[in-house]
Amino acid sequence: MLSPVQLAAKLGILPPTPEQAEVIEAGLEPMVVVAGAGSGKSETMAGRVVWLVANGLVRPEQVLGLTFTRKAAGELAVRVRERLNGLVAAEQVPAELLQGEPTISTYHAYAARLVTEHALREALEPTMRLISPAVAWQLAGRVVSGYDGPMEQIEWGPATVTRAV
Repeated sequence: MLSPVQLAAKLGILPPTPEQAEVIEAGLEPMVVVAGAGSGKSETMAGRVVWLVANGLVRPEQVLGLTFTRKAAGELAVRVRERLNGLVAAEQVPAELLQGEPTISTYHAYAARLVTEHALREALEPTMRLISPAVAWQLAGRVVSGYDGPMEQIEWGPATVTRAV
């Protein structure tokens, strides 16, 4: 089994830090990694996917990678695909193993896809659209600010009511 450092050398990329290597070669059970902006999360996620595939633990189509932003999802998808192609070029895996694609998306887009695919099972319209938290906040704010009914028993201001909604 290749270590993350050995795999990086074979791919001609910088080796992971010890902390990244620990995440990359962790067991197959679910895990959450919390790290701040610019800490190398996308690089570590790409390294983990490629390490798992290179060591025969998963096939690309068995991978689900979720991020918060479209930009991060796009960057992650490109990194993973480039590295998977690098595995073939470095003769670490046969090309036919990499015919499937990992699913890499934002949380919101993936949830929308699940709703579309399974809505009818829950008696919902498949064409319904999920809204983002920002849009939900805007809609709630519009409803609260447009309300002109009785407010005598409400001690909160509009921002607090919107947040509660």
